[in-house]
Amino acid sequence: MVSPALAAQAHGQEAAGPASPARARLLDIDTAKGIGIVLVVVGHVVSQQVPAGHEWYQQLKTAIYLFHMPFFMYLSGYVLGYAGSDRSEGAGRFIARRADRLLLPFFAFGLLIIAGKVVFSQIVHVDNTQDSLLAYLDGLFVHTSRSPATSVWYLYAAFVYALLFRFVVVPFPRMLPVLIAAGLVLTQVEVESLLYADRVLRHAAFFFIGVWIGQRRGVMADLLARRGWMAVIVFAALLGLAQWLASPLTALAVALASIPALHFAATRLAAAHDPVFLFFGRYTMAIYLFNTICIGLVKGFGFLVVKWDGNAFYAYFLILTLAGLFLPVLIRLVVERVTPGLARYIK
Repeated sequence: MVSPALAAQAHGQEAAGPASPARARLLDIDTAKGIGIVLVVVGHVVSQQVPAGHEWYQQLKTAIYLFHMPFFMYLSGYVLGYAGSDRSEGAGRFIARRADRLLLPFFAFGLLIIAGKVVFSQIVHVDNTQDSLLAYLDGLFVHTSRSPATSVWYLYAAFVYALLFRFVVVPFPRMLPVLIAAGLVLTQVEVESLLYADRVLRHAAFFFIGVWIGQRRGVMADLLARRGWMAVIVFAALLGLAQWLASPLTALAVALASIPALHFAATRLAAAHDPVFLFFGRYTMAIYLFNTICIGLVKGFGFLVVKWDGNAFYAYFLILTLAGLFLPVLIRLVVERVTPGLARYIK
């Protein structure tokens, strides 16, 4: 297998900050992010009831949801582990920088989504509405099982994980295996949906597995070169098993198996200079932030013309997937031209 292609740009500054050592951009990771974000968009085409006769989509979505966010968390941790951390940076500056990069867009988009739901629900069909503004805010900040911002909860979780990395893993490296082990246990524990605790705790293990592997990139590359196809076969077998033997343990097995399998696929695609997933990988943040908004708007106005029952759903599936992928790219390009200062939040 060809070693992962590298470009000359710095990679990991977004994760570890301006003072981190310069690192070459990893095209296999960009490609992997592209694979992950395409899966996210496909899973967001239908947020609630699947149209009658299209159980295939529900099966597809169920399968995707077993591993797409664990894989994304792995990639986030990988970049942080690969880039390292500047120990000389003060705690206050680190927290402020991460809050600006993650918490600010999380709450801004949460409030934007609430405003959009309130306004557009008066005009078109809108999914997951609440009875009052107070109910929306309670869901966004406290009882987060009904959060209007579940599509961007990753930003909140990434902030928590970054703090754990900087203030636990960096000064105490031997705590990393402990965090991984504790995280794996927590995937099997039911946690109440307060302050996104259920989502944060359920995905922590995958983030810190990514940190651990990112610190050992060469070892992972060698392992994938020798055992990559076996990882793909194991992942496919476990994914098939999970379709008729659903349990928290099988879900965990699928999520763990997806890491080497999808990373291997991304490495092969990067080596072959595949442009598709690399393109989406470089626009991952914009797509992540805007895809549900774009899908919701296109779907809402589309319903004024024709519902998605029967064969119409096939057209909706294609159109909404493309809308969720390409409209956010267009939004980012416009924002970069009009207000460059804000563009950094969607890169």
